[in-house]
Amino acid sequence: MDHVDKSEQRSGVAVQVALKTGLLKKCPVHGEVYDPGQHDYQGACMVATYLVNRDDPLVAPFLGDRTPLTDLLRAICRSYTTYCSGCRKPA
Repeated sequence: MDHVDKSEQRSGVAVQVALKTGLLKKCPVHGEVYDPGQHDYQGACMVATYLVNRDDPLVAPFLGDRTPLTDLLRAICRSYTTYCSGCRKPA
């Protein structure tokens, strides 16, 4: 697996963890991922640490190192809009 694949895989895992912890939401109608603005990074990082410590298969791409995952979780919301574009168009 090359560096780009590993990076994309890790980003995908971070999105899944962000969705599980509420950092990001998925529109139930359109399936679009967005940032609801509820940034409980501490809670998300606690969940990420728990998953890494338990060797959860979801976080396997991080090879037991929680730091890259928690770093991604702290940065991930910036790349999403604060609304589902299918439900609400920007003003």
